[in-house]
Amino acid sequence: MTPRTVLLASPYFPPDLGGLERYVWNLARLLRSRHGHRVVIATTASRGTQPGRYDGPDGIPVYRLPAPARISHTPVGPHWSRRLHSIIEGERADLVNAHAPVPLFADAAARACGALPFVLTYHTGRMRKGRVAPDLVCATYERTMLARTAARAQEIVCSSDCVAAELPALFGGRSTTISPGVDPESFPASPVPDAPRIVFVGSLERAAAHKGLPDLLRALASLTPAFPDVHLDVVGTGSAAVDHEALAQRLGIAPHVTFQGRLEGEDLAAAYRDARVLALPTHFDSFPCVLVEAMACGRPVVTTHVGGIPSLVTHDGNGLLVAPGSEERLAEALGSVLADHALAQRLGSAGHEYVARELTWERQSDRTVDVFDRASDRSRRACTVAVVAPNYPPRCGGVEHYAARVARAVAEDPAMRAAVITASTTGWRTSVGIEHGVPVVRLGTWARHLNTPVSPLWPLQLRRWLHRLRVDVVNAHAPAPGLGDLAVAVSGKRPTVMTYHAGSMLQGHKDVDLLVHAYERHVLPRVFRRADALVASSPVSLAHGRPGAVQITPGVDVERFTPGPPASARPRTVLYVGRMDRASPWKGIDVLLRAFAALSDLPEARLRLVGSGDALAEHRALAERLGIIDRVEFTGRVPEDILLSAMRNAAVLVLPSRTAAESFGMVLVEAMACGTPVVGSDAGGIPHVITDGVTGLLFPHDDPDALAAACRRLLRDGELADRLGGAGRCRAVERYAWPALTDQYLRLFRSLAADRDGGQSMRPATASRRAPRAGFALPSARRRP
Repeated sequence: MTPRTVLLASPYFPPDLGGLERYVWNLARLLRSRHGHRVVIATTASRGTQPGRYDGPDGIPVYRLPAPARISHTPVGPHWSRRLHSIIEGERADLVNAHAPVPLFADAAARACGALPFVLTYHTGRMRKGRVAPDLVCATYERTMLARTAARAQEIVCSSDCVAAELPALFGGRSTTISPGVDPESFPASPVPDAPRIVFVGSLERAAAHKGLPDLLRALASLTPAFPDVHLDVVGTGSAAVDHEALAQRLGIAPHVTFQGRLEGEDLAAAYRDARVLALPTHFDSFPCVLVEAMACGRPVVTTHVGGIPSLVTHDGNGLLVAPGSEERLAEALGSVLADHALAQRLGSAGHEYVARELTWERQSDRTVDVFDRASDRSRRACTVAVVAPNYPPRCGGVEHYAARVARAVAEDPAMRAAVITASTTGWRTSVGIEHGVPVVRLGTWARHLNTPVSPLWPLQLRRWLHRLRVDVVNAHAPAPGLGDLAVAVSGKRPTVMTYHAGSMLQGHKDVDLLVHAYERHVLPRVFRRADALVASSPVSLAHGRPGAVQITPGVDVERFTPGPPASARPRTVLYVGRMDRASPWKGIDVLLRAFAALSDLPEARLRLVGSGDALAEHRALAERLGIIDRVEFTGRVPEDILLSAMRNAAVLVLPSRTAAESFGMVLVEAMACGTPVVGSDAGGIPHVITDGVTGLLFPHDDPDALAAACRRLLRDGELADRLGGAGRCRAVERYAWPALTDQYLRLFRSLAADRDGGQSMRPATASRRAPRAGFALPSARRRP
């Protein structure tokens, strides 16, 4: 690591007191002492300080810029960009790290840094005041100035996961979470005292009313009858201090409350150590530093389930969580800690161990320096992979779960970042959210044709989001025309991986098949040639056999999908899991219903259909005509845990697909992992998953009698069912465990990103030369004339 000069631009800095100030000061201290960097601070003149250059703690130069005006506690000063540019040039800064969300100052730093590496650190979520006019101003700022500042940043740091989740359009897929840390020497641990003393630490400004001190005072009033010696120390100052003192008087608890004012250093640490518990009943917060400091001292914390707090505090693990605004629950939680010394010791010890392991400032400064290195050196920047799929969970289907698993594997790789672009299922408006740590952009859908979402705006929107997310590699998933094809077409110079899931989508309908045939014959080959790499999800995928294509099948989480009771001991339930759409008649649900009607000799048998779609009413009507409606359960879409339980307890799972559109059948592998015997048709890729008589049974597609005979065998012959279930489990573990499959994707993405960083556009000739390094045969020169 080469020492550099780092300019930390923060709107506030000590002697101001607050989480942002402590974050910047501790970062500056460790950058200098631990990492050998030269640090310069640029901040505003506030709390009686004068503009100018000062020698700060440890000799760190501090520039205080004039801020003659304030708008709702936000400092405003003229010519900040010009002044910051002069500081950058005068101090010969190598990197600028600006801290927000206070508007204007970080934005000025972004403009001032020119071509220098710029890192934005964002400390809280949306700036909402609960009033129409201020909220409109904040929303406008976030969509304009802040959006430009975020786009300017090479790297973005968020103080908690919830910050990125609240502003996913700006930070999703680009941010690294580095939460506030603590100095263990400044906040040493000590045994929890016996005295029933509570401490609250926070700003008492009226603008910080969300910290919830009034809730705590009212809870304290309800605690005094049971704990007559209870005492609350309030640490902090601000414009609302007199209001809180007046409230304590009205509640009759003034003798039980001491307003300590502002405490720092050893005095603050002593306030934590004197307390039995820290209470912070905040209504919203991203990642309060006071929780970390109290936990470092070995004190249990009672706080609320809001913002980023649940990522720090585990209920009944290292603290107690209550709903915000619930004074009764707050009093109960505090009372339990005050009354139970063993509980207080356990929570305090667990909190101290967690902070010492994960949240020391040394560890957080190391993470920050790694971000700075990535911002300065493009070759070290995390590779962002966009998984583009027409549908995505919670929508149920094999393609959806396959795409989600790839995205999750990318997100778990420390050298990569994941993003998902998919179609909305709720309307024409685009939405952005964070799901399981992955930003998911759901593009507005104008219509659906044959279950395929479409929108004329997608070409423009895809380009915009690929640029905004700074995508390096595009992984497009396509079982049908639409979003995946467009992603390949508009990817520009970004390497693209096309994963094709389906065999021929011909369905036996003349008009529809004319369009499908034209697409598969004329359009799809061009998409394949345009992509830099092809992945076939099964041997019957239309991508299989193409020059350079590789096969990566769907998989299963074998640690989650585990065997249930022996198949012979389960209730006689026949299970189907999948879509029930009019556009997917090839799923063969009507064949299954007719086959089940033929099982009249097994009156105790039940058929359970799990899934949703617009054909549910038609399938229900068919069950009524067949006289089996009382033995058929239409459950609709169910949560994953219920689905898992259904698979682990079914006597047999059936996939009765009738065409090659069923290229694999992920549900088969999931059931096999659960030790559930499976029955599948001989259509599409199913025979490549089921070895007849070894890991399951096959039947001729569109043959209800043959399907009924296969189900009857398994429902009557317990020994056969147990044998096939056990063999299926072994096959799932050996061949379809997800880690081995997603590792192939990760190697492929790394190879493509490395080629791009090496100055190559990764078109066919280059791909065919370089791919062997990663163990992949990428498309050959035939892919592009």
